[in-house]
Amino acid sequence: MALAAIFVFVYGFNFLKGKDLFKRTGTYYIVYKNVDGLIPPAPVTVNGVQVGSVIEVDLLDNLDILVELSLDRDISIPKHSIADIYSPSPLGEKSVRLLFDRVCKTNCATSGDTLSGKVTGLVASLTGDMSETLNEVQTVMTEVVSSGLDSLNAKFSDESEEIGQSFNDIQGILKNLKRSTYKLDKLLDGSTDNIAKTISNLEAATSNLKGTKEQLDRVLANAEIFTTDIKGINLKEKLDETIGGVNTALNTTVDKVKSTLNKADNAIAGVDDILTQVKSGGGSISKLMNDEAKLYKSINEAAIDMQLLMQDIRLNPKRYIRFFRAKSPDYKKPEDDPGRQ
Repeated sequence: MALAAIFVFVYGFNFLKGKDLFKRTGTYYIVYKNVDGLIPPAPVTVNGVQVGSVIEVDLLDNLDILVELSLDRDISIPKHSIADIYSPSPLGEKSVRLLFDRVCKTNCATSGDTLSGKVTGLVASLTGDMSETLNEVQTVMTEVVSSGLDSLNAKFSDESEEIGQSFNDIQGILKNLKRSTYKLDKLLDGSTDNIAKTISNLEAATSNLKGTKEQLDRVLANAEIFTTDIKGINLKEKLDETIGGVNTALNTTVDKVKSTLNKADNAIAGVDDILTQVKSGGGSISKLMNDEAKLYKSINEAAIDMQLLMQDIRLNPKRYIRFFRAKSPDYKKPEDDPGRQ
């Protein structure tokens, strides 16, 4: 009973998945971008006859969808077969139909092969069988419309007909209107710059007039204030006060200028006295200026003494560095001593 239960469970599970354990089947794979709601165990048909079922639908890492089909091994399908996902009814359930011309004898697809696939929408699935009818209707409608257009063209082309004459008149009017608009466009193109300059000049002129008016208003206001102030002032008294202030300022300035000139004269006299003393030989500056040879000689001797000291330090450094010596060595005068005798 346990074995029977396990067998029934396995058989039922595979049957629900669309597999028949007692039928020889083959497995085929198709890769889709979108399966449009296809779920196992959707039937797989060939010309409306079920030859298998969909047993698994997996989502791949690149978001493509791998569909696994289980087909009856008794049917041979070519490798170029197309597995089309379509809707067999308006309710929206999905099935797979295999599209190929004839059952192959050689170079057939084998179990484990990957077939090509496509997806047909609901409307295309329901109207697929009506394609020939739609083509016939399209052909008839094209012929009817073409014949109607030919008749209208003949009516429009025949000048003996009123409609043809009217059509020719309308064409003439349109041509004249086209020529007029072309000339108007050329005229406007040539005058656009002048019109723009004229408008800009008008704008500048109005702006200048506005600024001039504001300035005139301010000048008139100031003039009115000035005349009002003049009316309230006694000009004679103000002029007398102004002249008196100017005279006082001039007198003060003249006195300051005289004082400055006196100080300058005194300073120049002091400088003359100093120069006279220098020339007569009094003071250190006079001696320094008058005894230039003695000054030069003293500076020259000091430079020579400094040179001799540096030379002696270089030749006898032990005389000047005493760390561990109790007594400095005796000085030996060099034979070519350049010092003064």
